[in-house]
Amino acid sequence: MKLEKSVVRARRLLPILLGLSLLAAPLQGHAADKPLVQDGVLYHAGTNPYDAVADDVNGDGRADVIVFDLVENKISVLLGNGDGTFQMKQDTSVGRSPRAVTVADFNGDGHADVAVSNAVDNTVGILIGRGDGTFEQQVAYPTGNWPVGLAAKDFNGDGILDLAVTNNSSNTVSILRGMGDGTFRTAITVPVGMSPRSVASEDLNSDGIVDLAVANVGSNNVNILLGDGQGGFTSVLAISSGRSPIGLQAADLNSDGYMDLALAANGDHTANVFLGNGDGTFRPVITLPLGHSPLDLEVADFDGDGNLDLLGGVQDSSNPILLGNGDGTFQSARTYFDRPSSAVASGDFNGDGKADIIDISYGYIKIFNSAAEGVVSLAQDRYEAAENSASVTVSVYRAAGSYGQTKVSLRTIEGTAIAGTDYNSVDELLVFNEGETTKSYPISIIGRNGDQGDRTFFVELGNPTNGAVLGASARAEVTIREPVAVPDTTPPVLDVSKFRIIDQYQGMPDQLYGEAGAVSEAGAMVKAYPWVDADADGTVNAGEWGAPIGLGLSAADGSILPADIGDLSPGTYAFVVTATDAAGNESAQEASAVVTMTLVKDVPPDSPDTSPPSWQTGAELIFSRVTSSAVTLEWPAASDDRGIAAYEIYQGGTMVQSVPATTRNYTINGLAANTTYNFAIKAVDAARNASPGLEGTIQSASAPGSGSGSGSGSGSSSSGSVPSVLSSESRLQQLSLTAGDQPITLTPPFQAGVYDYTVTTKEAQVVVSPRIMHSAAKVEINGERVTSGYTVPLKDGDNVLTIRVQAEDGSATTYRLTLKREPLEETGEQPNQEIQNSFIDIQGHWAEPDIQKALTLGIVKGDVSGTFRPHASVSRAEWAVMMGRLLKADLTGSSISFTDGNSIPAWAHDGVHMAVTEGVMIGYADGTFRPGQPITRAEIAAVLGRVMNESSEMDGNTSYADDSGIPVWAKPYVQAAADYGLLQGRGANRFAPNEPMTRSEAAVLLVRLSRVLGP
Repeated sequence: MKLEKSVVRARRLLPILLGLSLLAAPLQGHAADKPLVQDGVLYHAGTNPYDAVADDVNGDGRADVIVFDLVENKISVLLGNGDGTFQMKQDTSVGRSPRAVTVADFNGDGHADVAVSNAVDNTVGILIGRGDGTFEQQVAYPTGNWPVGLAAKDFNGDGILDLAVTNNSSNTVSILRGMGDGTFRTAITVPVGMSPRSVASEDLNSDGIVDLAVANVGSNNVNILLGDGQGGFTSVLAISSGRSPIGLQAADLNSDGYMDLALAANGDHTANVFLGNGDGTFRPVITLPLGHSPLDLEVADFDGDGNLDLLGGVQDSSNPILLGNGDGTFQSARTYFDRPSSAVASGDFNGDGKADIIDISYGYIKIFNSAAEGVVSLAQDRYEAAENSASVTVSVYRAAGSYGQTKVSLRTIEGTAIAGTDYNSVDELLVFNEGETTKSYPISIIGRNGDQGDRTFFVELGNPTNGAVLGASARAEVTIREPVAVPDTTPPVLDVSKFRIIDQYQGMPDQLYGEAGAVSEAGAMVKAYPWVDADADGTVNAGEWGAPIGLGLSAADGSILPADIGDLSPGTYAFVVTATDAAGNESAQEASAVVTMTLVKDVPPDSPDTSPPSWQTGAELIFSRVTSSAVTLEWPAASDDRGIAAYEIYQGGTMVQSVPATTRNYTINGLAANTTYNFAIKAVDAARNASPGLEGTIQSASAPGSGSGSGSGSGSSSSGSVPSVLSSESRLQQLSLTAGDQPITLTPPFQAGVYDYTVTTKEAQVVVSPRIMHSAAKVEINGERVTSGYTVPLKDGDNVLTIRVQAEDGSATTYRLTLKREPLEETGEQPNQEIQNSFIDIQGHWAEPDIQKALTLGIVKGDVSGTFRPHASVSRAEWAVMMGRLLKADLTGSSISFTDGNSIPAWAHDGVHMAVTEGVMIGYADGTFRPGQPITRAEIAAVLGRVMNESSEMDGNTSYADDSGIPVWAKPYVQAAADYGLLQGRGANRFAPNEPMTRSEAAVLLVRLSRVLGP
């Protein structure tokens, strides 16, 4: 009979090259009453994983998995994402042959620490957690011989955690009292039965003091050790357990408030349950058939009914679950997944409140997440809402079963209705708990002035979790109905105090205009009727006014642009001003609407104004908020020796509007979709001298719903709108640079009034992140518009960036940034330089062993300072040299025919020549090699495929979620690299073809490739 947990190494065709890899297709479980678990997912976490525990080791509230490997002598942490998936594993070395792990906060800093029993070393190792899922190196404390079981509790009531360790060969339990700072006192031993293995620590006799239960494999019994509250224990009872008891667990299985015991009897093929009496004694054993030679037992609530269940780790490919009835009895064993196990564990990995399963065997672990059922659909495929309603409510149904928890995304998609203008966008996660079949969600509708007509948008369901599926109605159209217009019978209101006259020189027409607020409505036609009060009664009577003079349309702020009223003689004049809206309502012609003014009509100066206005150097016409029917024009201030009178706006050579000199933006409406337009702005002075046109061309956006998207901006303004005064703020608030996740220091540090900075780095690329003082300002770097981080590939030597910040009013400030890239790692090597035996910056790095191996093989080298720079990106030149070393190729080459051959560093010349000559790497279509550019994951896949002589032909697509973003030429190589296990996807099954590879990742990849290729 094999009492040790089975450790079987699975045969693999090729080694797995990256730390945590999603491996095979899920196994199909047996049907049961409910879909208790989903199909399992295999993870690689070492050569021979022995067992695992679940706990939150990085403090993010999500369950993680800690696996311990008794061959590689390490623990591997798989950080949970909260949805049942896990991040790449992180390894930490421990002692020899780790047999048990427990997670607790031993030093009281709020971070999870780990204790591990090292059987061969006869020690227990303490690993202090850093709070991010990584740990300090272990500190070992002596135990008895062959420590295998482990428990952590406060045994002496001082509020500090202590440890109990079962010593399989010494037939004892070691008690290590904690000091509260992560250290422990010398162990005290307590004798127990023969070959103790698993240990449980709970209050077994209801006195408020922690006791111990120890399963003894050799003497086939369980010792009950009652605690004295001072850290001492007395064996008061030895319960006959069945043959070879393992997997001992203590829990309240019958809900009576007393601790019970459960274990797997390896020699009897059963699960044995001992219900507690609350005084440290137990009732007769309840024997439950479990399966062939069980190696482990887990107690958890797997079906979410509040009752604890039993999960057996057996060796006959039929791991059973015995569902608990809550009274200490259990249902017959059911098999939900077929897989022989050496160990089992549990934790809630997908956040639905049910225990998920960790299954360990054959060199891998497999995660079975709890399942849900149901078909999730929208209640309707069409919804309607009036524009003046507050919201529209969509309903989501769950049919065909409501077992388990499932989550489904609900999001809105623009149609002819625009998010933020017509409705508030939604991107939410709806949670259906077990038994829930209906969810309702209100979507806010935004009321708008004017008649925009009916508009539509869409709601869409996606990505149901835990095995639930989408139904046929996963997308619905929502129509926002424009209310029926109420006839407009109210005329605009005038404020005659806001009207002004421009008293021109003799020989020039005088002008009448209105300031902001002169008219209560935008778009009203304003007229001025010359009026003479013939009967001097102060009343405007019929026949007293002359022909109207059109002043133009009122703007959004109620102003009226200056309009000619004739070259009048000096004197006093009166005009009856009216405004007529779009519905034809004209304000009254009455005395309250009379504007009176006196003209002086000075003689014009001797020298007429003949100088036109001019634009400042670099002035340009800016287009913004481009839609299918409108565009906003923005321009800087022009200058003139006698002042600017107005700006004229031209469309296709024809003037369409004139705006006051204080206005420097204007929205053009009525454009046709997907059409190219030419616009120009001319500055005009009082003498009608016009500047050269500030011109630009723009293409309107495609019509909404055409599939081509919409133009920039979120809406349009009324024709002739005049905004408020524009900001002149053109400074940066901050300028920061990063390489990878590391910040880079500016010289001098960024400060107000300094406009020239320098940075020195060894990185192949950096990200420049400017932050503006005013949200309306715009940033350009070397002529390219920038709205967030700007990635700059660096060549050796100086790389100069010009950062231009243009304020809302068109004024600008320029900054200069010089990026000095120091020579790459290879330039520090001399032909006869002795190979260093380590690097100073890789200690504790997850890739340290492979980086060290790559150094030994001569594949990688560091710089003269002894650093490796593991987080830096790998350039194309560096990759060529590393591949040459791996392939042991002749790196003596001749000339290189690339157009940028002069930029290839001398140390990389021969490596690039070899890579190109051997067909391993190629240049770009423009004839360049781009040596300093970071090599992408797609390019690396192509190199690997060529080295492995893989075909460049491929039918169909890869299995990655971002397959559409993988270049066609790279797809066969990407799939081949995945099949060989050389490259795996990143989060959410993305391959990320355009992301760079770090030097540490490159070292790991090349070492594994060296094993595949052989000597």
